Amino acid sequence: MQDTLNFGFQFAQMVASLGLVLGLLALVLYGLRRWGHWVRKAGPDSMIRIEAQHPFGPKHHLLVVRVQEQSLLLGISPQGMHCLARLSETTAEPLNTEDKP
Repeated sequence: MQDTLNFGFQFAQMVASLGLVLGLLALVLYGLRRWGHWVRKAGPDSMIRIEAQHPFGPKHHLLVVRVQEQSLLLGISPQGMHCLARLSETTAEPLNTEDKP
């Protein structure tokens, strides 16, 4: 009888410890999602800045990215990232990466 009480107490202690660890992990993940953007934010002296972003779905985006003095239009999809055009103040010049007949 003493062994079953001892086992029950140890089991309850193990479950409580696991719950505490999982609760702390959930709290840390919540904090990172809530306040993590402060860590990732680029400063004003950064060489690469995202000027604009337009989502087309959960995994498809258009980005205007400023790299030093040049602006680029990027397409983001699950298949990868593609530079669609170099942007100037007045026009956008498309990038022809493939020679089409």
